[in-house]
Amino acid sequence: MSVHARPNLAGLATSFVLALWLLVADPTPPLRQPLGVQLAVPAGALVGAALFAALAGRAERTFSFAEPAVLGAGIAIAASEEAIWRGFALARLTPLGLGWALALTTIGFAATHFPTQRLRGVVVQLGTGIAFGGLFVLTGSLAAAVSAHCLYNVLALAARPRPGSVRPRPATAAAVEMRDIAKAYGTVEALRGVALSIDQGEILALLGPNGAGKTTLVNILLGLRRPDRGEARVCGLPAGTAPARRVVGATPQEISFPPTLRVREIVDFVRSHFPGVRPRWDVVERFDLADVARRQAGGISVGQRRRLAVALAFVGNPRVVVLDEPTTGLDVESRLQVWDAVRDHAAAGGSVLLTTHSIPEAEALADRIVVMSQGRIVAGGTAASLRLPGETSLEDAYLRLTRTAAG
Repeated sequence: MSVHARPNLAGLATSFVLALWLLVADPTPPLRQPLGVQLAVPAGALVGAALFAALAGRAERTFSFAEPAVLGAGIAIAASEEAIWRGFALARLTPLGLGWALALTTIGFAATHFPTQRLRGVVVQLGTGIAFGGLFVLTGSLAAAVSAHCLYNVLALAARPRPGSVRPRPATAAAVEMRDIAKAYGTVEALRGVALSIDQGEILALLGPNGAGKTTLVNILLGLRRPDRGEARVCGLPAGTAPARRVVGATPQEISFPPTLRVREIVDFVRSHFPGVRPRWDVVERFDLADVARRQAGGISVGQRRRLAVALAFVGNPRVVVLDEPTTGLDVESRLQVWDAVRDHAAAGGSVLLTTHSIPEAEALADRIVVMSQGRIVAGGTAASLRLPGETSLEDAYLRLTRTAAG
């Protein structure tokens, strides 16, 4: 399995039973006198740790074993895969020559990961398959290959990038700067002298009732509307200009796709407008769209279309991401996927402007929360700083602030 991949629990039982049957009912003689277990297990663990370090990159990582069931599944998958591909298949193919046996079993091992891990998984598995298979050939010990694979899986599942350690960007001026923004639609004042800034690496949540001016503010930042007064800049660039648009990714509140275009075609179309884009497979896998990548947009569910809309905000690897009600209509698992993507973007030095009606979402994600009402910013700060003594939740503070502003 690849670094950060979660095990395919659906195939766990099948592979485990098959491995057990092959080893018990149809054992294969070892390739050579095997290395003793006392040496094979430490040698395998050393190879597994070195392989993880090589594939994990340079980012500093924290380790958490908070999901023992997932870690246990990762270990079981590693043991069963080694029994099948090295203990049985590689040993049986040795009459073709060790080189051919290693090559064929490595390709087969990698190919089985394509349905769940796609091209990225196949490429990684070619490398890990060579390492585990080569270790088996050199030591003659299945225990060495199992030890290496198990430790690699445990490290891959337990390790996460430490916030701020992935592709850090140098500190510069504010990522978003909006000064004295005013906008009216006829006699209706949508924005009344709004000033807002977002630092690099900051997640800012914008709360407010319907009609508060949140979407108008977002549209001005994206260059979809022009303010009647004031200035909006993105990474020092005038909002709405071509250079500014190349550093911004966005998910609007409402979005539709050409129904006959396939999901992967939509992703590729958006990618073509940005420099330094993320690979297509990275986007579709991150937002759980791999299974529908070949399907037409008109044939996917509402939740899948919403996940696609959010994925497109990140496809250009932008410095600023603007999400207008991104998790509306999503189930719990999909909402958590979006939250993880937002956190990872900020940890990499990117900035996020999030508008939401979900107070728990704002509390879970935002470094800073801004409350709008009737076209003005009425308060801003951390969730804790917005609450007055006696208020037990951010919802209490939100209701007080918006009701007071409404008069």
